[in-house]
Parts: sequence; C-alpha cells; structure tokens
Amino acid sequence: MDSLAIWVDHQFRHHRWRMHALFWFVVLAVYVVFFGRQNSNYGQTLFFVGLLMPVTIGTTYFFNYFLIPRYLITGRYPAFILYSLYALLTALFLAMMVVLLTFMVMARVHIHQMDPASLDIFFLLTSLLMVVFLAAAIKMVNHWRKSKEEYQQLMRERVETELKLLKAQLNPHFLFNTLNNLYYLTTQKSDRAPQAVLQLSEILDYVLHAGKSDFVPLPSELHQVNNYIALEMLRYEGRVTLKEHVEGDLQKYQIPPMTLVGLVENAFKHGVMPLAAGAWIRLSVHAAEDSLRVSVCNSRKQGPVNPGVGLANLTSQLSLLYGPNHTLRTEQHKDEFLVNLTLKS
Repeated sequence: MDSLAIWVDHQFRHHRWRMHALFWFVVLAVYVVFFGRQNSNYGQTLFFVGLLMPVTIGTTYFFNYFLIPRYLITGRYPAFILYSLYALLTALFLAMMVVLLTFMVMARVHIHQMDPASLDIFFLLTSLLMVVFLAAAIKMVNHWRKSKEEYQQLMRERVETELKLLKAQLNPHFLFNTLNNLYYLTTQKSDRAPQAVLQLSEILDYVLHAGKSDFVPLPSELHQVNNYIALEMLRYEGRVTLKEHVEGDLQKYQIPPMTLVGLVENAFKHGVMPLAAGAWIRLSVHAAEDSLRVSVCNSRKQGPVNPGVGLANLTSQLSLLYGPNHTLRTEQHKDEFLVNLTLKS
C-alpha cells in the first residue's frame, strides 16, 4: 500500500499534467457510461457530457485549490461546509443552464427530444458529487501523507539536534574529569604520567571519531572502558577495588558511544573520589539473546548522592535513541549506589 502511494505521488510530482489529463479522461468515460444508460443515442450523450465536463472540472478545482486549502485544512469547518453547499448549488444551476441553453438554442433540440439525463437533477448532482469527492479524497490523502512525512522529518531533525547537543555536553564533561586526573598525576610528578597521556590520547581519538556515530560495536566501547579504568587506577591505586564481569556474545550488540564509559566515569567520580580509602566498583555486562544488561555498582559515602550531569545527559540520550526499548534505573542504598541499564535487541 505504501509503495503504491509512493508511486502515485511520484507520478503526480513528475507528470502532473499527464495525471490530471488521465483523471479527466477516466471521468469522461464514466460519465458516458453513467448517463448513457438512459439514452441509446450516444451522440447526444457525448454532446451532453462534453457540456457537463467544464462545470465538473471547474467545481473540482475550486474545491481542491481554494475551499480545501483555505477552510478544510485550516480547520474552519463551518465555513467549509457553507461554501461547499454554495459551490455545489451554483455548479448544479450552471450545469442545468448550460445544458438546457446549449441543447435548445445552439443544437435546436426540443426539450422532449433531449437526453433524459440532462433533465434529471439527481443524476447531475450525483455526477458532480462523485467526481468532487473523489478528487478531494485524493488531495486529502496526499496532504495527510505529506504532512506525516514532514512531521517525521521534523522529528528526525529534532532528535538529531538533541543528540548533538547532548554529545556536546557529555564529551566535554567526560574530558574535563579525565584531564583533572592527568593534572593530578603531573602535580605528583608521577612516572606514570606519560602512560596516562597515551591512554588519554586513545580515548580522545575514540571520542572524536566514534562520537560522530549513533552506535558503535560493544567490544569497542568495552575497550575504551578498560582504557579509562586503567587511567583512573593510575590515580587511585591502592584506594579502590574493581571487579569486572563480562559474558555473552558481545559482537551481537552495538550501543551509543560513551555509554559504558560514562557509567564507569560516574562511578569513579561519585563513588571513589569522595572516599579516602576502601572504595570499590563492580561492573557487570551480560549480552543475552534478547537484551544487553549492564550493571555498575559503586561504594558511596552516607547521605544523598547527586548522580551528576553526565548520567542525566546519558539518560536523555538513551531515551531519544531507544525510547521504550530501554530501562535505566538507579538505586541508592546505605553504602552503595547502583545503576542498572537494559537495552533490548
């Protein structure tokens, strides 16, 4: 059905006049059959139909290019109904007058010799309504489909814009925290600072290139998670215990770039940094057949925890990309903070 609508729209766009001519040729043929049922003289029927066609064409285009755009589409329904009645009555009157005058004056045909259909008001009105409503229906279907396409395009552009804004906030936020770690190592004159610079450069390359895509392979994201963990462990060595568990078919899944990195970064910032010692993080990734489940749990100080802008932006980004096909839940307990993410395949 959609392919047929696309084909018809293509024909109307690129062969507009041909399609209009074809439509009116079909109407002419239907009129001949419709009115010829009451008259065996097809010459008179063709003559009558030829006189009726200009009135039908004029009425149809008046509806499609004036009444419908100005009143129906804009929601001015009472005015549309009123003017439609005026237009149909006027068209019916014109049809009667044109046919009667032409037959009686130009063709010199007595009223009793005229095509019976030309004197049948019901037939005339039915023929007008049949064509006008058909043409109006075609126009409204095209208008609805174009409006739907425009709305979908607008929503796609809106989502793309929001994603770009979120990435523009998420990546600098992540880099700011990472540079703070590097700054700490340099102030401590650590011999591991050069290694940290190399790891940071790899993460930067990932942010700049993968960040342009909506999705990246899960193994690539996990590789950068390990890079980030290694970078953080240079700073917090001896102060944090990290456990990582990964299982399942990782190649099956793609996820938005910086998703897992952002979750782990949030755990370090809010679960490790505030504690002097004894901090811990547990990362679990389970790639099941129907869903990808990620759990990040970290130690925390007692009191309320503000997850921060990184997790908030990640939540918005996942909502735009996955909608109802994802869940992201956070739980606060006495001495731990838990984030559970589920992405349906």
